[in-house]
Amino acid sequence: MNRLLLGAVQTGYAASLLPAWRRFAAAATRPHDAQLRKLRRILEENASTSFGREHRFDRVAGLESFRAAVPIARFDDFAPQIERIACGESAVLTRAPVRVFERTSGSTSANKLVPFTDGLFREIAAATHPWLFDLFRGIPSLRSTRSYWSISPAGRDRARTSGGIPIGVEDDTEYFGAIARWILSGTLVVRPSVARIRNLDRWRWETCRSLMLAEDLGLISVWSPTFLSLLMEAIERELEDLLSSLPEERATRIRAALDREGMLTGEVIWPRLGLVSCWSDGPSRGFLPAIERWFPRTQIQPKGLLATEGVVSFPLLGEQGSVLAVASHFLEFVEVDSPGRTPLLAHELREGAAYSPVLTTSGGLYRYHLQDVVRCVGRWHAAPLVRFEGRLDCVSDLAGEKLDARVVGKALEAALSQTPGPWVFAMIAPKSGPGIGYRLYVESPRDDASEGLLAEQVERELCAGAHYAYCRKLGQLEAVEAVRVFDGAGAIERRRAAEGGKVGDVKPSPLDRRMGWERWFTTARGEGRGEG
Repeated sequence: MNRLLLGAVQTGYAASLLPAWRRFAAAATRPHDAQLRKLRRILEENASTSFGREHRFDRVAGLESFRAAVPIARFDDFAPQIERIACGESAVLTRAPVRVFERTSGSTSANKLVPFTDGLFREIAAATHPWLFDLFRGIPSLRSTRSYWSISPAGRDRARTSGGIPIGVEDDTEYFGAIARWILSGTLVVRPSVARIRNLDRWRWETCRSLMLAEDLGLISVWSPTFLSLLMEAIERELEDLLSSLPEERATRIRAALDREGMLTGEVIWPRLGLVSCWSDGPSRGFLPAIERWFPRTQIQPKGLLATEGVVSFPLLGEQGSVLAVASHFLEFVEVDSPGRTPLLAHELREGAAYSPVLTTSGGLYRYHLQDVVRCVGRWHAAPLVRFEGRLDCVSDLAGEKLDARVVGKALEAALSQTPGPWVFAMIAPKSGPGIGYRLYVESPRDDASEGLLAEQVERELCAGAHYAYCRKLGQLEAVEAVRVFDGAGAIERRRAAEGGKVGDVKPSPLDRRMGWERWFTTARGEGRGEG
């Protein structure tokens, strides 16, 4: 597709997103009314389902009766119904048929199957379409460029449930509507078929080569910042071979740009790049310096909170935090500091307070507690702006210390700021032995023993917590032990791939509850096999 035709198609597509933008803006102006309408619609559409009959949706007259009829739930509470759907039973959670199951991508528990209906896809589009409209409006140069959307190598063969329902989507564009997918498919610089490559090295080579061919790349949309950093490191490592594989004219232009710049950056390869979209809040914030090193002149936009189960928020250009997706699902919020209180509605959030979202969606999850934590940082019209902070359910408890990811993240952030760096990667995990305690896996280009100083500082920060300090005092836990590693993000990716997950949506976390990481990390002594 030539540049003029591409610009015309995308201009038309941007115009087609205007109604979704207007609907969202109207909902953001009066979020209370919009949210109650959304709840009524979901309940009316699914009153005749097995779940709806059991919880008397037909008698729910308002918010309070809904809360009385349906308790806040976790994923395991829906497991029996999801198993029935997977076996082929209809009208269990939703009247609409389940189109596909998607595996959750969380790192704190085993993968689960989330049911997707056309209604859930429409609710997600009610957030993604305004996001794209805002991008096209705010960065007009994107309209004549192509895009890279996260496409991970296949961690396992595509499968179906015993009832014949497909499991898994190949790439991020499947979350958009049919028209959007058709338009986006014509603007992708890496084809979705790359996801079918099982070999990680071959997948990375094909991805990097396709990216380098695309001089008109304007938008990079990935989930994990480490995913993008690893792609850039692979381009740097294989640069000469990649350049040799390109058409001579394209390779010559890249070489000339390299000579002018004096170093490899994203802008050298893609002079029209306008935006990088990736996670950059919470635990991902520590990986931003690496992204900024590769893309020093490109705007980097946080993703907001879009979980497999549903969308909570999405970013807007020029705003701090991301705006609640009040036109998508029905949202409630548990106060993190007062979890026993009645959850708040979207319009009731207070600036500065931390909350955990509860979703009711057209995919059949009712009052589903996400376990994510967001903090309200402002407002766009009457809709709150929030920033992702971490998870509630990532807790490690070897001896009663009850370490959670948010506490560890704050300890790491404080320690890193007080210990000479730079630090490329840092993660705490239980050690396999000898003894009981935690290892701090760190990566730094410094050629010294500064990781020991960092571990001591982390230990001091963790001892500020009563449970951890008590376990240390009793001798139930050993002090944090530092281990210098290389290619830390790559080890996370390799373990994820070996366990059958998508490497593109690995969520960075300062704490991993799993043992056995010494088998995956390559240490300063050359130990670690990087395989299972």
